[in-house]
Amino acid sequence: MNKTISIPDPRLIAATTALAAGLFVLDLWVPLGVAIGVLYWGVVLIALASPQRWFPLIVTGACSILIILGALLGPSLPGVPLWMAVTNRLLSLIVIWVPVVVLLERRRGVEALRRAYDELEMRVQERTTELVKANQALEAEIAERKRAEASLWESQHALERSRWQLGALAAQLLTAQDDERRRISRELHDDLNQRLAMLAVEIETFQQRLSSTESVSEKLLSLHEQVVELSDDVRHLAYQFHPSILDDLGLPIALQRYIEDFSTRTGIHVTFAHKDLTDPLPQDIASCLYRVAQESLGNVSKHANASHAAVELLGSETGISLSVQDAGVGFDPAAVKQPLICLGFTSMKERVRLVNGRLEVKSSPGHGTEVRVWIPLPGSSP
Repeated sequence: MNKTISIPDPRLIAATTALAAGLFVLDLWVPLGVAIGVLYWGVVLIALASPQRWFPLIVTGACSILIILGALLGPSLPGVPLWMAVTNRLLSLIVIWVPVVVLLERRRGVEALRRAYDELEMRVQERTTELVKANQALEAEIAERKRAEASLWESQHALERSRWQLGALAAQLLTAQDDERRRISRELHDDLNQRLAMLAVEIETFQQRLSSTESVSEKLLSLHEQVVELSDDVRHLAYQFHPSILDDLGLPIALQRYIEDFSTRTGIHVTFAHKDLTDPLPQDIASCLYRVAQESLGNVSKHANASHAAVELLGSETGISLSVQDAGVGFDPAAVKQPLICLGFTSMKERVRLVNGRLEVKSSPGHGTEVRVWIPLPGSSP
């Protein structure tokens, strides 16, 4: 692109031209020596008022030519050596050129500084614009993060509420299950088992009173034995649902009775020890410890492949601990994948949680398994 050359103010051109012509005429008639350089400096000073850098240089060059022409064409003083006249003219040239060069350099420095300032101002504006955009993006990101945090908090709150509701439902289900077990056990023991016992007595009485053949007597005896066996099965089933002995005689005696029955049925020798137990125990705590011991011994008979086990029940001023330990094959708790085992542990944990206790299972392959439960007594810390 072609640059447009700006023309100085015509009045400035006219003033410098007229003053320079006047000084040249004066120099032709009056020998001024070095003073002519000072006078021409006035012309150059006027030219420096122009914003164009080239105009002062042209004016200074023209004044230099006029100084040289004045020296050649103007009068000389008598008795003044030539070298002195030449020196005067050179000094006149120095007088007008040195300030011009200095001032032009200063002007160039000022212009460079102004350009640098303008460039810096432009960069600052660009940077400010970038920062504004970045700030807006950051504000949008912060707002989005706040919305995400609010949504996450709502989700966590909903999850906690769902967990609480699930825990409450599990508690209600376990309570309802225990109540139903207790009711069925009572009905089996108090109604059906009593009726079977009465039937066995009647069969035995009928057998004694009836004088019949040997075959009829044998059939009555077999029928009596079957009724007695059925009564025992019903009584055992009622005990499995809910041992009435737990409500009537307490946890230690109920566990002792269950362990004896367990050893008889499975052939696994189980030792039982208890010490310093609160009497009576709250019903929910006693039922929880009984069910945990029952489930743990059930796992021993199904999975441990053990010949003996130990149950320990210890009390203190603050709570009760239950330990069920076997010397079986053990397992890796982190690698348990059998649904029934997981369900059993989950059921035990939920029962213990409902009475504000804690359950811990320790096991490793080849080193047996220990189930340990701690339940605080009402009014104490867990």
